[in-house]
Amino acid sequence: MNVTFEFCGELQRLAGAGELSLSMPAGSLTVAAALAALAQRLPQLQERLPRCACAVGDVLVRRGDVLAANARLALLPPVAGG
Repeated sequence: MNVTFEFCGELQRLAGAGELSLSMPAGSLTVAAALAALAQRLPQLQERLPRCACAVGDVLVRRGDVLAANARLALLPPVAGG
C-alpha cells in the first residue's frame, strides 16, 4: 500500500519537495500511523506534524481515521493572518 503525502506551505520547503510517496504495510493504516512513518523518514517535519490538519481530497480527516489503499494525504500547516 502506498501513501502519497502532499506538502503545503512551510512543509514543502522543509521536505524539499511538493510530495512524497511511502510504501506502507497492507492492512488498516490510520492517519496517525502514516504520519509516524513520515516523521521517521523526514525527521525535520516531526515537530510540525502534530499541528497540521490532514485532508483526503476535500475532506478533513482525523488521526484515527483509516486510509484507503493508495491514498493521497494533504498536510496543511496552521496559518496566521490578519
